[in-house]
Amino acid sequence: MADYTEIKGNRIQYLDSDPTLTSATEGQVWYNTATGTLKGLTQIKAWSSGGNLPTATSNNGSATQGTQTASLSFGGGSTLPQTIEYNGYSWTTSNNLGTPRYVIKGAGVQTAALGFGGYTLGPNGYSTATEEYDGTSWTAGGSLPSARGNMGSNGTQTAALAVGGYPLSPGNNTEEYNGTSWTAGGGYPVALQDVAIAGPQTAALGAGGISGPPTGGKTLVCNYDGSSWTALSATIPNGQNRGATAGGQTHAVVFGGNTTAAGPPNGVVTTATNEWDGSTFSITANMATARQSYGGAGSASTAIGFGGDLNPGSSNATEEYNSSINATLPGTWSSANNMNVNRFNWRADVGTQTATLVAGGGDPGNNYLSSSEEYDGAIWTSGGSLPQVLGDLGGGGTQTAAFASGGNTPTDTRQSQTSNYDGTSWTVSGSMPFVSGQGTGWGTQTAGAHVGGYTGTAWNSATAEYNGSTWTTGGSYPIAIAYNFAVGTQTAGLSGFGLENGSTGNTNVNEYDGSSWTAGGSNNTQRPATGAFGIQTSAIYAGGSPGAGSQGSAVEEYNGTGWTSITSTSTLAAYRMGAGTDGGSGIIMGGNNAPTGTGPNNTTNVAEEWTNPSGAVVTASTLTTS
Repeated sequence: MADYTEIKGNRIQYLDSDPTLTSATEGQVWYNTATGTLKGLTQIKAWSSGGNLPTATSNNGSATQGTQTASLSFGGGSTLPQTIEYNGYSWTTSNNLGTPRYVIKGAGVQTAALGFGGYTLGPNGYSTATEEYDGTSWTAGGSLPSARGNMGSNGTQTAALAVGGYPLSPGNNTEEYNGTSWTAGGGYPVALQDVAIAGPQTAALGAGGISGPPTGGKTLVCNYDGSSWTALSATIPNGQNRGATAGGQTHAVVFGGNTTAAGPPNGVVTTATNEWDGSTFSITANMATARQSYGGAGSASTAIGFGGDLNPGSSNATEEYNSSINATLPGTWSSANNMNVNRFNWRADVGTQTATLVAGGGDPGNNYLSSSEEYDGAIWTSGGSLPQVLGDLGGGGTQTAAFASGGNTPTDTRQSQTSNYDGTSWTVSGSMPFVSGQGTGWGTQTAGAHVGGYTGTAWNSATAEYNGSTWTTGGSYPIAIAYNFAVGTQTAGLSGFGLENGSTGNTNVNEYDGSSWTAGGSNNTQRPATGAFGIQTSAIYAGGSPGAGSQGSAVEEYNGTGWTSITSTSTLAAYRMGAGTDGGSGIIMGGNNAPTGTGPNNTTNVAEEWTNPSGAVVTASTLTTS
């Protein structure tokens, strides 16, 4: 059997620190002698769901320099005057545009945006109006030299670009805004509408667009230096147009839109994402929803798109793109045997991938459960029943020495009761100092803890510690929290991904030292109701509810300092459950995958196992390559 040396021609490098990570060295493998880990360089590129817009729309404008956690949408075919702000989790309505319109274009950021051009209903048609947004309201700015919409646009509120547009006479105009007025810039090589523009006023990229009828897409790619455009030898695949854009002149993504392929009068709507590296475009991860004519923002590594024309119909979907380079061999999710019972919301990391316990839980229809199940790495078998039917409960421990804490009864009464499990049966133990539903437990049966939840009248910030028979009060959580998930030990706990005061998605991650909570690295996306497993310095959080009416498959890994988006699970669900000793191996199971987050028939019994040897805590000092 050939070994690595025979196949590759050289042995794996031994390095005392990780090399500089760039996409050019993707696939490189090395052994870090300082940490005792085998590592490799992989780049993960994927789209995930964000919070839905309040109303489906298309041809909406956006603050093109915004981010995934601070985006702005304004105008649009079905929401003409509306302005809405995105916080990374949900959209909030702000003050309306002064001039309602669609096919409007934009620039800037959420707190300093620019909207210009577009089509107004009624006799006025296309508009020259420019408006400036300060994070609260719109005020009039300098008018465009000519009334039009469907332009390419980017830049800032005080240094914006408007390129081409419709009507196409003339359609190769470039205009620059200085915060007060528009002046002529260099003409685009051809007359186009809906050209993708990325980057600032003095270093922009132009790609694709439409020339003539809507099916006449172009593959042209150009660079702008602040005074003139230069056509490049590169082309954008399929003549992509009417998409959204993020990034700059040397690194950008163009996503969605339509192509010149045969199809309906307005072209074939696409999910394609084309990434520009400064010299060529290449197709990367596809979006979930094919759409055109919608808002977008962000960078080439963290882009966002929202709304859009589905051809036919409009969309309210938000999607977020993440491209990250990880200095670790990529882990994998694999299908495990399904649980015997569809269930969700056992908020406890109990056991390991090959010795897992789940108990209670239920569905949004208050069909709570008392049953438990045990997993041995291959099959699920019935365990002992809880003393009462409970959902939304916490817990911790191992398969043969677990505890269950708090929870809700079928009459929606919050509990303080604790029960201990010995691998066969449950026994009632001491009560917590407070009642808690939707809280979370962690730790072991003789050194456990519970934090947060809903008391029935208020959201809770209390923490209590368990010694196997009695509870004592611990340090308070920084905010009232519920639907979070905690992992680790009583003296080294980790909690994240919940709802602050029961309403706002939480990016605050906190670590517990046995007496008090302190801030850890903030997670990448706001979403409650994840499943999780691991320890304070190596944890996996999966699924959750990224927005109203949606469930997620996104996965993030915590290394004790910060978070990395990693391979998504196959199942979209919230209120998932998990078990594992650290971020190197574990299992995620169950959850609610209802499109609206409600309904007793939308819980799942699906289980998926995570394996990532590089993510585990290891102490190896040698490496065998054969």
